[in-house]
Amino acid sequence: MNVNKKLIPALLCLGCAGPLAAQPAADAPAAYQGSWGFHGETISIDADAALLNGIADSGFGIGASYAGRKGLFNFSVGGTIFFIDDKDEFSQDVENIVTGDQRTQDSSIDAGSLYIDGGLVHSFSDRFEAGVNVGYRYFDIDRTITSCTDCYSEDISIESDSYIKPFARFLFTDRVLGSLAYYSYNGDKGVESTLQFSAEVRM
Repeated sequence: MNVNKKLIPALLCLGCAGPLAAQPAADAPAAYQGSWGFHGETISIDADAALLNGIADSGFGIGASYAGRKGLFNFSVGGTIFFIDDKDEFSQDVENIVTGDQRTQDSSIDAGSLYIDGGLVHSFSDRFEAGVNVGYRYFDIDRTITSCTDCYSEDISIESDSYIKPFARFLFTDRVLGSLAYYSYNGDKGVESTLQFSAEVRM
């Protein structure tokens, strides 16, 4: 991908915060702050990679995360289960091991990921902060029969990758906050970007 293309989300994030910069900036919190969150996420897959693997070039996911901040430094860890349409599904005869009932079942895409990132964040006011993190995301995606033991399965060649993540966080109360983060992946390994919406509770 073009390097300039990767910088656009970060510049937009800082551009949105520009009008707030004229206001007195809030001091970075001296004490450690941690929060747990649940998120929804969209995923965009390279069209050629999607065609090669017989999957849709987009999908959505749900997951959970933990974020921490001390001063200007912040980090986050989390996981997501993605739902992606299977465009090249296969069928297999399966048997219920409890009842002995037999049926034919179609395959589906089983997709999950884990991620960790860290970077810098700045408080533009008591209710708004933004920053940029760098991180790494592990993807595990295959085509399989759901809840089936010893069934046929196929690996999907979408690889783990590093990313740049500009983000913005809005504090609705002292403990409840929402965030928007854009993950731009660096290695042309199948996933182009993900967009994450998160609701968090500060502990």
